[in-house]
Amino acid sequence: MKRFEEEREKSLQGWFMHVFHAYMSVNFATFQGLGIHPGQLPFLKVISEQEGISQRELAERTHVKPPTVAVTVKRLERAGLIRRETDKHDMRVSRIYLDRRGRELSDGIRSALQETEAALTAGFSKEELEQLKGYFRRMTENLEALEKSRKRS
Repeated sequence: MKRFEEEREKSLQGWFMHVFHAYMSVNFATFQGLGIHPGQLPFLKVISEQEGISQRELAERTHVKPPTVAVTVKRLERAGLIRRETDKHDMRVSRIYLDRRGRELSDGIRSALQETEAALTAGFSKEELEQLKGYFRRMTENLEALEKSRKRS
């Protein structure tokens, strides 16, 4: 453990992983009580923001591969959180909507995420938070550029 602590002091990646692990641990405990796996959160969030989204669109918005989206959608449907309806104009497409239970949980999820973000960012000024968002945005762009260059190779 001590070696990890020493390496983390030198590595941005180490700190990133440490923060991510702590964030996921807090969320896992919170959402387990709601009967939701934290991995399902991005899907529920996107569906709540864009009811009637297709699985293809959901994959694009969450940056998750279509087969993984298909498995997650089936699980959410079995849990009674979402429902699928055939598109009226294209019978090949299923549209995804929150079900009653999904809507009820949506408020609890939103509240829990706000509480976690407040704890995560406690003590930061508005300026620091904007700066941090800018850093995350740039890091994301850098990683996306790396991914694209590796795909071309």
